[in-house]
Amino acid sequence: MEGRSLPLAVWGAPAASAEAVLATGKTRVLVFANIHAGEVDGKEAALMLLRDLAMGRHDDWADSLVVLVAPIYNADGNERFSLDNRPLQWGPVGGMGQRPNAQGLDLNRDFVKLAAPETRALVRLMREYDPHVVLDLHTTDGTAMGYHLTYAPPLHPTTDPLIDLELRDRLLPAVTAQVKHQTGWDIWHYGNVPGAFGEPVTVPRGWYSFDPRPRFSTNYVGLRNRLGILAESYSYASFEERIRVTLAFLEAVLDYAAANATRIGAITQALDDHSIANHVLTLRSTLAPLPDSVDVLLGEVDTLRHPATGAPMLARRDVRRPERMPAFIRFAPEETAAAPRAWLVPADLAPVVELLDLHGIRYSRTPQTFETAEAFEIDSVETAARPFQDRLPRTLHGYWGTLNDAGLTNVLVVPADQPLGRLAFLLLEPRSEDGIVAWDVLPEEAYQRGRYPIYRLH
Repeated sequence: MEGRSLPLAVWGAPAASAEAVLATGKTRVLVFANIHAGEVDGKEAALMLLRDLAMGRHDDWADSLVVLVAPIYNADGNERFSLDNRPLQWGPVGGMGQRPNAQGLDLNRDFVKLAAPETRALVRLMREYDPHVVLDLHTTDGTAMGYHLTYAPPLHPTTDPLIDLELRDRLLPAVTAQVKHQTGWDIWHYGNVPGAFGEPVTVPRGWYSFDPRPRFSTNYVGLRNRLGILAESYSYASFEERIRVTLAFLEAVLDYAAANATRIGAITQALDDHSIANHVLTLRSTLAPLPDSVDVLLGEVDTLRHPATGAPMLARRDVRRPERMPAFIRFAPEETAAAPRAWLVPADLAPVVELLDLHGIRYSRTPQTFETAEAFEIDSVETAARPFQDRLPRTLHGYWGTLNDAGLTNVLVVPADQPLGRLAFLLLEPRSEDGIVAWDVLPEEAYQRGRYPIYRLH
């Protein structure tokens, strides 16, 4: 918004252009940090990684990897520097940037509506460079825990199971073991224990993950058929330890990607070649526990005072106290639908067409008139009481029926048989928990005609 560049470093290719990177045929890994500019550990770790690459310390990766590093993604938020940002975090005591961008938007809620220039730029990078693996680096506060870093794979149940298998069963366990061996620190799946700070609790005691919707970066990446990985260093560890564990995590992921580059490429290619037409996918989801309870490492903190402001800072004690509890680190379908052969989008729905183009979802223009199609008849519209991220969230209620005299002309045909079919499904379906209805993309009159303006072909 304020004209700042978003720096990108490219290692492992003869030039920095997308054409040069793709021509290498190597597995591509994108690391970006500072999406929330008060969470600066990833920015420092990414720069240390670049320094090590420049010094030749990881030249063994060059045979199989191209590494893309964007260390300061929220560039405007990064410059809104204050000692008061990110309260309770144990350093850096010299201050840090703010969470939102210059528009006041949380960039890690923007990957569906693409309202921010930063998000549009990052998604364009994903379209052009097509990274196989994407790491988003954060810092988490919340529950006093025994982990130095927590992580998450893509969480939406519509994500292809092959991605879940590769990350949950192979990559993340291998990375967890390597970081423990190298640093002695524990890392595990992201979560919090509700009520840990005395707030009212309405759910059973357990370890709860965050949110499966594609508005979050790594969930979005999973719906693009790529390996998305969230990393959250622990806010109450020291600034130095947070940087060190983030760097160790980065190195472990890159070690794994280099050793398994061929399989990662084969998985993503297979997913791109697979059609979702007629497959039952998840529209709305709910938390689901692992089959068995696990030992979660909880911790303790001390209260320190900021040397300049006197504000409290929480500092972790070297405590790892296991507590057996259910781990809600997956999501299960709550409402499903069969994907159609294609969606029919009126060409004059400009905001929807723009989003299709920005995401890179393929469609065709045809002079054909469609006499038979499925239409969603709207019974009611549920509108949120207040805006969220400058939008007024909505939910549609209704049912699908067949129109035998549709007479649809001047429409775009969005096929389910395309690499981004899963993303198209969640974007265009009227009952999606995070699509164009949820983000109020359609004009107001679209809800007043009694019929959802996007149709389906089966």
